[in-house]
Amino acid sequence: MNRLNSISISRRNKIWISIFLLSGIAYFGFPLYWIAISTTKVDGDFNTSNPLWFGSTIHPLQNIHDLFTGNNGIYARWFFNSLFYSGTSALVIVIVSAFGGYALSKLINRGANFIGATTIGMIMVPANTLVVPLFILFARIHLNGTIWSVLLPMLPSPLGLFLVKYYVDRNVNNEVLNAARLDRASELHIFRKIVLPIIKPMLGTVFLIAFVTNCNAYFLPQIMLNDPKLYPVTVGLANWFGGQSALIGIFVAIMPSVLAFFYLQRNWKHGLMDGESR
Repeated sequence: MNRLNSISISRRNKIWISIFLLSGIAYFGFPLYWIAISTTKVDGDFNTSNPLWFGSTIHPLQNIHDLFTGNNGIYARWFFNSLFYSGTSALVIVIVSAFGGYALSKLINRGANFIGATTIGMIMVPANTLVVPLFILFARIHLNGTIWSVLLPMLPSPLGLFLVKYYVDRNVNNEVLNAARLDRASELHIFRKIVLPIIKPMLGTVFLIAFVTNCNAYFLPQIMLNDPKLYPVTVGLANWFGGQSALIGIFVAIMPSVLAFFYLQRNWKHGLMDGESR
């Protein structure tokens, strides 16, 4: 951290960096702004008013209420399904990545490098290339059309395992672990009391990546599911809704990811402060 603090940036470079970052914020934030504005309009204003500004009436809460209650509440079911698929899989990924990353970094001596290289290789494989083989596999074991055909393929996360291992390698001191072992502390106790508080910022990052990735999944549930009641929001909106209803549905669907990002920022801030103090 002292080396980072000693790096100086000229005023001119700071201006260019600020312009670059603001341009990126505007580029990625403009679609969100347009969707948020569209959520406030009624059907008549959606086609006649300025697309970049509010309509004659503003009814965001009423529009969201109509979205959740219309069509026998099917969108509410999709929304719950998305939270279930992405939340459950992200939680399992965090747990497996935490234990697996720590084990690969500090407990496994032989074969750890091979496992790490294999993990990196698995990251390079596009997930969509595995959907058709998984469809054939689940068809043979009669799981197609169930929640397991969507949930189980979401659970493996080589990226989460790699990130936690990398973080443990560089932030967990072997001397502290050996001192705890000399005091006859169990490995589970060491992990819970020493390792877990240190890697918490990275676990928050792994959870967010897994949650957002699985929340945006479309191809896998589209292929696996045939019951509309089991659809996530991505598949449901693509097959059923259109027009303003789709925009309102998209706006509501991205809110869990946005809220998770702002909530997990606290872990990153505390992690940086802890790292600076060490």
